[in-house]
This record gives sequence, structure tokens and C-alpha cells, in this order.
Amino acid sequence: MTTNSVALAIGAYRTAATQVHPLVAVVKLFDEVLRRIALAADGAEARQFEASYAHVTRATLILRGLAGNLRSDLGGPAGEDMARTLKQTYVTNMLALHAAYGKKDAARRFRTIRSGLVELRNAWAQLAGMDAIGA
Repeated sequence: MTTNSVALAIGAYRTAATQVHPLVAVVKLFDEVLRRIALAADGAEARQFEASYAHVTRATLILRGLAGNLRSDLGGPAGEDMARTLKQTYVTNMLALHAAYGKKDAARRFRTIRSGLVELRNAWAQLAGMDAIGA
């Protein structure tokens, strides 16, 4: 990923955060990540590898933007621990998405990753007062 693409992801997050409550922005970004992962899985099944990779890259870019905007300076030690845990979760999922790409069972792997991220998205949605979604 280029520095420019990271800046675009962070800029998109900040733009969304200024137009809606930050928690709502996080949920909307997760919705886009989940949509992209589903499209990557569909692309892998259809053997449309370039399209699948483009969706993986976009999902990863959004997760990277989310990880880069965590505030570890809020909430004292508990806030630092939460930010560290969330960052590790985002990074682990980014790595898993790229590791899944190109594998024979990539579609299944993408759906498994997506399922785990749905749980995280729904936790953010609960905090934001939004509806949960199904896996």
C-alpha cells in the first residue's frame, strides 16, 4: 500500500466522522469492509482473481485506516489496552485477508474472516445504537 492510499483511507474516515457520529462512521466503514470481503469471496469462487484482489486491498485499506485512527491516549490504561487489542485485531485480519488470497479455499477463508468481523461490527453498532446484522 502506498502512502497516498493510506492518506486517502484516513481522509475518508475523517470526512465520515465529521458528518456523522464517530461510532456511526466506524460501523459504516465496517459495513464497507464486510461488503468488500463478500465480493472478494464471490470473485474467488468465480475465478476473477484480479477483482477479488482489488476487494481484498480495499478492505485492508479501510481496516488500516481504522487501526491508524485509534486513540490510545483516552481512557487511561484501560483505553491503551483496548486500543492495542483493537489494533492487533485489525492487523491480524488484514494479514489473514492477504494470506487467504490465491488459496484453493480462498472463498471459504474470506467468509470465515468476514464472519468474525461481523461480530466486531455488531459490537460497534451496539455502542452506536444501530442494528446488528447477520453473518
